[in-house]
Amino acid sequence: MSLPQPRLTHPRNRRAAGMVMAWGLCVALTGLPLPSAHAAEAPLTTAVAVRSLREEEAAKKLPVELRGTVVFIEGPNGAIVIQDSTAGTFFRGQSETSLQPGDELQVKGVTTPGTYLPGIEQASYVKLGHRELPPALPATYADILSGRYFFQRIAVEGIVHAVVPTSDESRSILTLALGQDLLEVRICAPPQEGRQLTDSRVRIEGLAAGGVNQRRQLVQAIAWVHDWSGLQVIKPAPPESEVPLISGSKLLAFDALGQDRHRVRMAGTVIAAFPDGEIFVRDDATALRMQMLKPLPLPLGTRVEVIGFPKMQRFSASLVHAQVLRQEPGPAPAAIAVNLADLIKGKHDNDLVTVTADLTSSFQTEDGHVLVLQEGGRSLRVQMPADGRQLPAGARVQVTGICLVDSNTASGTTSTPRSAHLRSRSASDVAVLSAPPWWTARRLALAVGLLLLAMALCALWIAFLRRQVRRQTQALRRQIQHEATLEERQRIAREFHDTLEQGLTGLALRLDAVKARGADEKSGRLLQASRRLVSQIHEETRSLVSELRQPSHEALDLKTELAKIVEEHTTDCGPAVELQADEPLPALPSHIVHHLKMIAREAVTNALKHAQALHVVMRVHMQWQCLRIAVADDGQGFDFEARHHGQAGRFGCIGIEERCEKLNATAHWRTAPGQGTVLEITLPLNTAA
Repeated sequence: MSLPQPRLTHPRNRRAAGMVMAWGLCVALTGLPLPSAHAAEAPLTTAVAVRSLREEEAAKKLPVELRGTVVFIEGPNGAIVIQDSTAGTFFRGQSETSLQPGDELQVKGVTTPGTYLPGIEQASYVKLGHRELPPALPATYADILSGRYFFQRIAVEGIVHAVVPTSDESRSILTLALGQDLLEVRICAPPQEGRQLTDSRVRIEGLAAGGVNQRRQLVQAIAWVHDWSGLQVIKPAPPESEVPLISGSKLLAFDALGQDRHRVRMAGTVIAAFPDGEIFVRDDATALRMQMLKPLPLPLGTRVEVIGFPKMQRFSASLVHAQVLRQEPGPAPAAIAVNLADLIKGKHDNDLVTVTADLTSSFQTEDGHVLVLQEGGRSLRVQMPADGRQLPAGARVQVTGICLVDSNTASGTTSTPRSAHLRSRSASDVAVLSAPPWWTARRLALAVGLLLLAMALCALWIAFLRRQVRRQTQALRRQIQHEATLEERQRIAREFHDTLEQGLTGLALRLDAVKARGADEKSGRLLQASRRLVSQIHEETRSLVSELRQPSHEALDLKTELAKIVEEHTTDCGPAVELQADEPLPALPSHIVHHLKMIAREAVTNALKHAQALHVVMRVHMQWQCLRIAVADDGQGFDFEARHHGQAGRFGCIGIEERCEKLNATAHWRTAPGQGTVLEITLPLNTAA
């Protein structure tokens, strides 16, 4: 019996594993009963041992006995994060409001996979006392996003971009710039009134966490802080009046001292303002995109002074978390007329431009309406608000909007735009200069399609006519063949009537004359049997002639027809012929019964004539939806292959096979010299029907 192997992450676990192996050796030597698997498994005693488990291992509910310090409490019914000297993990217990960060606990439970990292469930704990929180580890944004410090205390330092309350105003969300990255810090307390933190350099000690998707992947870096005591101001924000006023062309440009990422002030004219808080401002040198902290309606042409944080986005620098300091009305700005090739050069990124091109297509999206323009072999996508208009493809349009570079590529130290699109401010920014010509590519394609459809229909009609001609030809051929067959059948019937039937009639008269002259008893019986045989042959001949002239489709009783064969051989001086038939037998069409009767008669004749049999049995029964006829005799048998293929003038077996082929039946002989013969006929009833 194999014992579960404990994890050897911690020295206490290694000692437990050694005890387990020693106990197993004693059991093997002494024959004592083994303990249960749960008793043999040493509990995990460190946070790093718990969080090092794979998902499938943590799902096995391994025992845990862990001692650590509470570093964060999600809520009355949420997770409690505990950290020891190795790492941090979490447990879920009963609703508890008495715990505080810094409480030292002894926790027992079993492992659980968790949504991102393994933790403890079915937990119970004992409070051992209160101590200082574990020291916070210095971390970068990449460290937090990697998950290496997930549910551990960290310390970050950066510049505060904004502090806003949550929807219920019970907590605060602080945006902290760590270089070019923005970290979301969630503080479990409302914003402090009168405290100005924006543009301050601060140090924050909190819990590393993040947003997790359904694939157990960390998609967003987040830090949690219990209250404002976890934030320390290192350098206060400068007054707004001391923030430098710069030109848009100098934003994030080279500086000998480098960029400190603090706020800057800019002034310019509003060329576009969108409901999502994005505004575009043009100064004397360039145009800039600004993401406002709160959406603000600004009329076009307004002269504004804005303060915000510089950030590189897409292809050009912009301001984020911006606020308007001053504004005054001004004339509406003019758009710069450009062509599609000019937009790809990047010079007009974030600026107001106007282009003239042909509209190739348009479609609706969740954000509005999208137009696709084409001019000089180049295409341009235009995003505009939905206004219910249906712009016709092929129209000549003039579009005004903000040029936005979507992507760029770097070659050496130079970055060049690769694609761009326009964002229109309103539906009035799109004007139709001329309607599309009537003969458009779409209509041409439609005409070609209709022509191809007509040709296809004509081809189908021709194919249909050809098929009809073939069907009529085949029907006519079948009719001619049928009439020829009928004529031949009638000719054969006449020949039978004029020759064989007349000869049989004469033979019957001669037999009657011989019988009238008198004979002994044995000869009389022989003459009587011969007379019945001639009468039977005469009747069969008349039936055959009638069938040839007008085939009957009525059903006949196979047993009755086979009984006639037995009657033909009821004589005391000859072999015995016996019929054994199951009841009931299905009624079959006359032509099928005729063929089966002829096959049986041929088999009986062969047995009496060639095999010199003394006893012949015809057996008829049903088996597996098939009608089976077996003709067995006790004759001398024969070599089937030699007789069937090697003798000229022998057509009995071949005739039986030909009749079976007409009925879709099978014939099988079992015979050998001196061992009798059995002929088996198998007829599927679905074919007979």
